[in-house]
Amino acid sequence: MGKLYKTANRRQLSGILEEAFSRNISACIFVMQEETMQLSFGEENLLHMIQFSLLDGVIFVPYSFASHEYAEEIERFLLENCPKPIVRIGIEPNPFVQIWYPDREDMAEITRHLIQIHHCENLVCLTGPAGNPVSLERLAGFQEALTEAGLSCPEENIIYGDFYIFAAQKLAQEFADGSRSLPDAVVCANDMMAVSLCDALRKYQISVPEDILVTGYDGVLESVLHVPAVTTYSPAWKQLGRNAMCQLYELMTGKTLASHKSETGKLLCRESCGCHQTAEFSEQLDFNYPRLEENYIDSSLSAKLLSCTTLEGFIKTMYDFNYVFFDPYYYEKELYCLCLCEHWNEENHDSHVRSGYSENMLRMHYNGSYTVFSLSDMLPPDFQKASVPTATFFTAICFQNRCFGYSLLQYHEVADSVNPYYLRFCREISNGLEFLRVRNMLQSLAYHDYLSQVRDTLTGLYNLNQLPHIWNDYLSDVQDRNETCFWISLHIAGLYRVAENGGTIQKDKLLVAFAEYLQNTCNYHEKCLRTGESDFLILGSEPAFSQYHNLLIQNLRDHFEQHQHSQKQIVLPLQAAFLADDSIQLLTKETVLTAAAALMTEARNNKATYSEQLHYKDLKTIRNQIYQNPEQEWSVSLCSQSLNISSSYFCKIYQKAFGVTCAYDIRRSKMEHGKYLLLHTSDTLQEISRKCGYDYSHFMRSFKKFFQMTPTEYRRGK
Repeated sequence: MGKLYKTANRRQLSGILEEAFSRNISACIFVMQEETMQLSFGEENLLHMIQFSLLDGVIFVPYSFASHEYAEEIERFLLENCPKPIVRIGIEPNPFVQIWYPDREDMAEITRHLIQIHHCENLVCLTGPAGNPVSLERLAGFQEALTEAGLSCPEENIIYGDFYIFAAQKLAQEFADGSRSLPDAVVCANDMMAVSLCDALRKYQISVPEDILVTGYDGVLESVLHVPAVTTYSPAWKQLGRNAMCQLYELMTGKTLASHKSETGKLLCRESCGCHQTAEFSEQLDFNYPRLEENYIDSSLSAKLLSCTTLEGFIKTMYDFNYVFFDPYYYEKELYCLCLCEHWNEENHDSHVRSGYSENMLRMHYNGSYTVFSLSDMLPPDFQKASVPTATFFTAICFQNRCFGYSLLQYHEVADSVNPYYLRFCREISNGLEFLRVRNMLQSLAYHDYLSQVRDTLTGLYNLNQLPHIWNDYLSDVQDRNETCFWISLHIAGLYRVAENGGTIQKDKLLVAFAEYLQNTCNYHEKCLRTGESDFLILGSEPAFSQYHNLLIQNLRDHFEQHQHSQKQIVLPLQAAFLADDSIQLLTKETVLTAAAALMTEARNNKATYSEQLHYKDLKTIRNQIYQNPEQEWSVSLCSQSLNISSSYFCKIYQKAFGVTCAYDIRRSKMEHGKYLLLHTSDTLQEISRKCGYDYSHFMRSFKKFFQMTPTEYRRGK
């Protein structure tokens, strides 16, 4: 069913539910919001979620939709997918079982009223579109009353309209310009055309009912609110609903039963036909519309929902304001919830447009939490426990083609349960969720834009311009650890050669790989920045007397070289410059960039000489052997002899290559070996001293100097 807020549709539904409840049958009502004249992808998903295996039959109300195209799409869906009995409320030829209200007799009664009470002889019938079965049926009632009274019905007095405003406006113009003579009365086949005709005639100074009488049909709210109030006929829409339910019950069970209650329509005589009887509003109004409208406006629901910044806040606000459509008379008999798709907030949502909702749905609770249930159940568990007949309304929560989920409103044993503000509430929810989704998306884009300014887009490292912003945090961390600051500036020399040989993409891959090695190697509170095309900066700290920075530089060089060899690339040198003294802590936000620029320049200029490049592999081999075989007798002269160079030159190029002296590496290798033996063996201190190439007292003094504790304290875990 569509347009649930229309009087005729609500009354039909009330009749269906009354008859269903009398037979202990529950109903699921699938209601469309109809924001467009065609079924949108977002609303179409509501059809795809229907599990026909859980249902016994379907009633389809095509006239309740905004357009024939809309109804035809749903009709095609039912034909293709529904294996259960279907009753269609309508009179067009159709494969479904049809049922309709006998409005021919009602139209005849209106026409008789004009003839017998108001003595009209020249009457015009403004019916619906030509060929439309409802148009023809109501026209037949008009003609039948004329025939009974012995009055003629010339063809020019039969006007095929549109059930809307345009045909009525055209007819009023014809009366005004004289192209059509003014009759005694116009019998309109629905209230929309009757109200529009009265308004258009007033524009041309033709008074209703003084100059012409006008009647409508359907008994809608506008007819009683209009000035003048329009004479109309209120069909027994509830009875049509009851009859439809009885027809479906027969198809489902094979048992023929009459409706448990019967009623007829009513002629409502008002001012537009010259009658001055005042119809009581209570007879026509199912709701106190002014009060409902005041409650809705006063709630500021739209503004409150649009101001929410999180889904949790949105859900809490939504539940706080569901009183705008809840009926206090049915307290404890009504239950509402919102069911969202798991992917409701995904940006790339197109893949879900026609496939329906997610397999698992989220039943949102008042506090913002949720319960997961299977879409195949259609209803969450707390909606399935009712021991009495229920009416459950399903409404798509969507924005155009974007699907969010569906809304559930359930009443227990309440047939007159439809509040016209429920659909309005659902639209507010749909609009609010779309606004929240777009807000979050824009915030995400803004954050990514911020990160693009804070972080280098290629490597993910901080940009140089972020150095002043992270400076205070860096200093604070160093002071908390009572350590010494150091900076390392790294420069990948000759990066242009990679671009020349392999293109820009190859160069970018190399930079990304190096940045990954940099982040993986720097795992002791360091902060890493990309400071130029081929420049990087490390802000670190180390305990006093530590040579951690040298090991860090060497590890990075080793990883970088190994990567280039594995990729069969040109091996580019990694040039470094180091800064470590108390003056670093005296730098401020305003001076750190200048200091960083100076260190970067030093790294770029710190090029290895030809001789250093020539001996680098041999130096690296010697260094590896020193650390792999710490128990051997190593010396500077022995190492220099293996390269056939002088000891002084060897010391110079060794320190240039690795940042430390060869003598330091020899001592360090023995101390590290001693640490390993202390932790992993039960050897005595004398045995460990011997294995490290020291006598006992020398080992004890050297170990304490390196690690600020004795070997015994280290072994005990201090």
